[in-house]
Amino acid sequence: MTKLFFLCAVALAGIACTDTAQKETERKDGFTPVLRTKEDSLYHAVIEGHDVGMAKMGILGRYTARVQAKLDSMSKQPKGVDSEYHKQLVDLRKDLQQARQGMNAWMDSFSADSATGNEDLRIQYLESERVKVNLVRDKILLSLQKADSLFAR
Repeated sequence: MTKLFFLCAVALAGIACTDTAQKETERKDGFTPVLRTKEDSLYHAVIEGHDVGMAKMGILGRYTARVQAKLDSMSKQPKGVDSEYHKQLVDLRKDLQQARQGMNAWMDSFSADSATGNEDLRIQYLESERVKVNLVRDKILLSLQKADSLFAR
């Protein structure tokens, strides 16, 4: 019994004394917790643009449904009633749909591991993707801003 107790105590002491500090591991997708290279920074900027846009997709969908409901109810009214508001709703619906389609098209075409073996080519790719995703993000935010102001009436 004492041998078993001694053996358990030694094993427990050995486990407690080992270095369990997490070693930072490199991720293969070019995105590390600490941005060390231009590639890491660009990838982070691309993903950040994507994340901002995606965070607004739910609101974008709700506004699209709200616009469609307004248009449906207006179609039951006599022609010419509030035609300027109707035009604004149609334009807003188009903007909201284009914003959604823009994000979906960008996500379909984006390749996280594109040109991983060639640093210069990868940096060029990530720079162009950063520009594209920021345009998509801005389109989403602008269409939501238009919706906010139209429905604030």
